[in-house]
Amino acid sequence: MNKMLQNYHKGMSAYDNCHDCTARSQWFALKDEIGEFVNEPNLSEVWDILHAAGRLCYKLTGIPLFLLAYPTVRKHSQRFAEYGCIRSRRNCEGKCCNQSIVNS
Repeated sequence: MNKMLQNYHKGMSAYDNCHDCTARSQWFALKDEIGEFVNEPNLSEVWDILHAAGRLCYKLTGIPLFLLAYPTVRKHSQRFAEYGCIRSRRNCEGKCCNQSIVNS
């Protein structure tokens, strides 16, 4: 569990360092997740919505509610550990992939 959370935090930090991480960007991320759910309703998208809402809440209040979306936290952690990006291989833009971060 500890390693999973370490990978998650490293991955989110890497992602936030190379992508705009403002309340506005978190709001747009939440809207994007809701749109993905509308287009393809499934439980995974519900967890992604909860995670995005939690990240927005964290940005506004400092309360880490995003951790309640455990399936998404685990998914991001696994992706980061595997190939250095929290996003799916299909959606990775290659901006924040850094093997030195993965191996540290």
